[in-house]
Formats: sequence, C-alpha cells, structure tokens
Amino acid sequence: MSPAVAPESQTVPGWFHHGPKILELLEQHRPKVCVELGTWLGASAIPVARSIRRWGGTLTCVDTWGGDIHTTTAKSPWMLVSCARNIIEAGVAANVRLIPTTTREAAAAWNHPIDWLYVDADHSYEACWEDLAAWVPYVRPGGVILGDDYDNPLFPGVRQAWEQFAETSGLTLTRYQSSPAHPEGIQLVYGVKGES
Repeated sequence: MSPAVAPESQTVPGWFHHGPKILELLEQHRPKVCVELGTWLGASAIPVARSIRRWGGTLTCVDTWGGDIHTTTAKSPWMLVSCARNIIEAGVAANVRLIPTTTREAAAAWNHPIDWLYVDADHSYEACWEDLAAWVPYVRPGGVILGDDYDNPLFPGVRQAWEQFAETSGLTLTRYQSSPAHPEGIQLVYGVKGES
C-alpha cells in the first residue's frame, strides 16, 4: 500500500520531524542538482522533488532498495518498485532519477557538481563517514550537505561520523532540533560547503 501523499505545502507521512526545516533550506538555497543517499520508499524524496521542480531541479536517489544495508546481493525488487510507484503517484517522476546501487558505487561513477547532498543511507559510523568522504568532494562551494538521525540513540555512529568529518574538512555544522522536539532528541545536521 502506498503512503498517503500530502498536499504540495505539506510533507509526506514518515518524514518525521525535520521536513519543514528541509523545505525551508531548499527554498533558501534553491539547489538544482540534488542527490539523496538512502531513499527507501520516497518519504523525503517526494517533498524535495516537489520543491525543486519549481525551479527546474532534479533529484537523484541512490539506494540498494535491497532490504539489507550490508549486502548488494540481489533481492526481490518490491522496495524499488514501491518507491517508484510512490514517486509516480506523487507526480514528481519527471524530476527524480533512481539509481539502484550502493552509495560508494554510485559515487565512483558520479561526474558533475552537486548543489544539495542529503546523507541518510547506512547509519553505521564507517558507512556514514565513507558517504561523506566520497560525495562531499562533488558538492560545489556554497552547496548544502545535510543528513538526519544525528543523535539518534540507535545509530551513535552517525553523530561521530559527522563530527569527525566536519573537524577534518572544516565544515561548520548546524544541528537542528524540530519543534516539538523528537522524543529521543534526534536532530537534522547540515552545513554549507565553503570555498576549496
């Protein structure tokens, strides 16, 4: 069953607490080339795609859609099909590209600047660090880098990876807590890439 799709001005159920802040950042920066690492069924991709299509933006979604973040072994394609169906039903298929592979394989084949990078794939420390290290070099100066599950007690490696990456790369992070706050204190984290 497809998730209910909210009106244009609202977010999609399942997008949790920081959807309005993400939409605010999109409006502020107006990115055209957007990449989302970890899409699952499209709960974040749909409202992002709705926003960026107004100024001709595209969203590339990278996910294995395999059900297991630790393997690339072929699985039933139901998750990819469900995601594609949700995107089609939301009316945003024209400006969304789905790439079914690992984030690292996609990074190795990527070849152009990114305006907006949303990191929400494998939540282990190692994988989050690798995603940041592999993809941030493609983000143009002034581009936005963001992710969620920061301070999620289930995924302590996410905070550790972002903090260490920011320290080594000079990225200044903003930590955003929604209102009302997530009951477990989970935050959105983001930064704007400086000049290289």
